[in-house]
Amino acid sequence: MRVMLMTLLCLAGLQIQATAQQSWPPQIEGERHVYKQVGETQLNLWVLRGEAASSPAIVFFFGGGWSAGTPEQFLPQARYLAARGMTAVVADYRVAARQQVRAVSCVEDAKSAVRWLRSHAAELGIDPQRICAAGGSAGGHIACCTALIEGLDAAGEDVAISSVPNALALFNPAVMLAPLPGAELSESETQKLQSLASRTGVDPVLISPIHHVRPGMPPTVIFHGNADSTVSIATVAEFEKRMVDAGNRCELKRFAEAPHGFFNLREGRGRNGERQREWHLRTLRQLDVFLTSLGWLAGEPTLPVVDNDNVHVRGHLQRALTRLAGQSEARVAFLGGSITEMEGYRPLVEKWLTERFPQTKFSFIRAGISSTCSHTGAFRFQRDVAAHGPVDLLLVEFAVNDDQDAGHDADGCVRGMEGILRQLWRHNPDAGAVMLHFVNPAMLATAQAGEMQLSAKQHEAVARHYGVSSIDLPAELADRIKDGTMSWESWGGTHPGPAGNRHTADLVIEVMQAALASAGGANAEPEEMPVPEPLLTSSFAEGGFLPAESVRPGTGWRLGIPDWNALPGSKRERFLGESLYFSEQPGSLLTLEFSGTAVGAYVLAGPDAGRLDVRVDGGEWRTVELYHNYSAGLHYPRTVMFDSELPPGRHVVEVRVSAEQHEKSRGHAARVLQFVVNGAAVSAAK
Repeated sequence: MRVMLMTLLCLAGLQIQATAQQSWPPQIEGERHVYKQVGETQLNLWVLRGEAASSPAIVFFFGGGWSAGTPEQFLPQARYLAARGMTAVVADYRVAARQQVRAVSCVEDAKSAVRWLRSHAAELGIDPQRICAAGGSAGGHIACCTALIEGLDAAGEDVAISSVPNALALFNPAVMLAPLPGAELSESETQKLQSLASRTGVDPVLISPIHHVRPGMPPTVIFHGNADSTVSIATVAEFEKRMVDAGNRCELKRFAEAPHGFFNLREGRGRNGERQREWHLRTLRQLDVFLTSLGWLAGEPTLPVVDNDNVHVRGHLQRALTRLAGQSEARVAFLGGSITEMEGYRPLVEKWLTERFPQTKFSFIRAGISSTCSHTGAFRFQRDVAAHGPVDLLLVEFAVNDDQDAGHDADGCVRGMEGILRQLWRHNPDAGAVMLHFVNPAMLATAQAGEMQLSAKQHEAVARHYGVSSIDLPAELADRIKDGTMSWESWGGTHPGPAGNRHTADLVIEVMQAALASAGGANAEPEEMPVPEPLLTSSFAEGGFLPAESVRPGTGWRLGIPDWNALPGSKRERFLGESLYFSEQPGSLLTLEFSGTAVGAYVLAGPDAGRLDVRVDGGEWRTVELYHNYSAGLHYPRTVMFDSELPPGRHVVEVRVSAEQHEKSRGHAARVLQFVVNGAAVSAAK
């Protein structure tokens, strides 16, 4: 169960928010030990034991500006690391709000806690030479001081036992408490440092870690947000530089747009809640990797996250992949446009799946059709995907085609993608899904400006709402171009080349590996995730093709295969043998009857594409354009909607070839592959 943390605990200039009043000490799981007594104050720490004997240990110190805070802050991190085999400890220490002390006393207590752990290593089952001090904000400061600040030992302690940890893990720590010659800080940052003198209890320089950097310091990892307005990242970057210059291992992990306290696990819905959760998981993953590099942990992190701003692991993908691993047979569907149809990222993912699950016989449903949008995807899902049997895993992409081909508005982007997902789970509630937003030049430019193109933004909203893992490739490519590791040319363009497809497949594989590693772990998602209410009631969740018995072609309409050889414009092989409804005569009338809420046509629109006049239930006639900007030289597949928001119930639709035509069209032709509806009366076959 996730833990609801207290209000953001932070080091804040002159303004410190105290934690809510509560009984003390808090009720925390694990073994409680008194590590120190100062007057009437007993200081506790709580031990969550690892499984191995003589395990490495990590002790966390909470944040709160030396004024407030609770050891509960780092319980999620402690639980995870204990599950990974370490002994994890959360420690109390004196603060101003409870014991009326200043920062120097907090430092003393942190040193006492490390010394106590080392002196009690045998009874705790920990390795005294593998102790990591960790903490956030003011807690990060005192953790850092245990390594860099000499002296300040509590009276009566055995100083022969070292209070210096063997590693440091610091979360937006205060490492500079006083101005430092050579450090480039703004005037406001300098003033903030000067204001700390009243709260330290000693000359701030004496407990300012950066002033005491020297060779021989423990290996250190620091997690910090670029948008931290409480502890400037400039101070931490300067600390990293001086540590490295002194020959120490020090790694600063920067998080774009992250504020102070970004690493805390807090409940929340929507994009902000998701970002907070991902920041928490990513810092924890990076900490796991750091500890593994020291030889303190083994194996891969067991967290449902990829360490990448542009990749989101969500929902019950863990559950779906775990079930897939135990099946002798499995179906994996790839649904999308030309990027899915081409031999690009898809076969690379297929290869990985077959190698990763050698005991499973896979059926791969390759349902990519060039030029088609998410509307077409929703209407053909029954025929092209579900008709093969329940799908265990779906990989879906339509962002590029919804943008440059269909030009859907915001609701249009949602209707198609949401309809696809709801149909998926109707056929198999246990299915997993990964959504990919591919990239074209306009989408890349938007991402480089820090925004998200409409189609990708709406699809991402659908993914977030339904807990579907997703990959934002416009933002990913923008980041790779910025860091100089890739270019638009090396990516390969809108239809990715080898490098772009390899990179995409690797990201998909990372998502699946993270989901598999975390399955059943302490940070795994719930076993079941019910399908939420739809974002749009008009989404194509009941999408499909209208059966032939519901179509009544009148004079001038034919059902069959056109004489393609006699028609100008290029054709795609996949459509040449398909029987379709076609007419080139203005005034030709065709009637549809169906029960549902939306109706349209999946057409081939070539150089001679015309217009259709449409009337629903005897209402006003409206004109639907078939010609597309790609129609000039190609019989182009697209779905046009006659009406997407009809009242539920039975409807009669009259479809007439218009006497009008697009100014660039050479004729009045209507060639309909399928009439499409969103309703109960649909069929998987023509």
